[in-house]
Amino acid sequence: MDALAALNEDQRDALQELMNIAMGQAAERLALLTDTIVTLSVPFIHPLVHQRENLSVPDHLRGQSMMVTRQSFLGQLRGEVFVCFGAMGADELAELMGYEGRAPTQQEELMLDVTNILSGACINGLARQVATQVSYDAPSILIGSQGLEGGLGHLNLTEHLAMVLEIRFEVLAHQFSCDLLICITERTAGIVVRAIDRMLEGL
Repeated sequence: MDALAALNEDQRDALQELMNIAMGQAAERLALLTDTIVTLSVPFIHPLVHQRENLSVPDHLRGQSMMVTRQSFLGQLRGEVFVCFGAMGADELAELMGYEGRAPTQQEELMLDVTNILSGACINGLARQVATQVSYDAPSILIGSQGLEGGLGHLNLTEHLAMVLEIRFEVLAHQFSCDLLICITERTAGIVVRAIDRMLEGL
């Protein structure tokens, strides 16, 4: 049975609360970095099944031209973080941080830095709450400018993915937004489920 996909309503609410805390820390880091007010959506939970042909993604992100970065996290809790910027994400981010006119390679480095900050804050926040530690691979550019499902469909993800946790970060004053997708492997999902059950027992 898929551990995370089989969560009942109370468990899903508890998981959403865990992610609210972790994502809030990421929003604070982004706000400090950009000296702006950052808002974030309520974390949305999607069951995610790795198929041989492709990897399903949230419907509202299908067919959009975008730039996507990728970072793996390792340890007892394992998975992938994808940060999905709009097609002009590098330009928008450079403008937001006062780096207009930089070369494309410098803009990409800026996106990777932001990816490292967001994924590190989110996953570290989640790892602390489930009482484990994680390490990270270096972030990379996954998709330069194409549909998200096309890029993910060519990934060689060897572990079954249990669920994607999605949240949107927005800087309204600058019309900047990005979607962060946290994919947790089925093999390590039990750590999250046990932490959720401990939370519910303590209520």
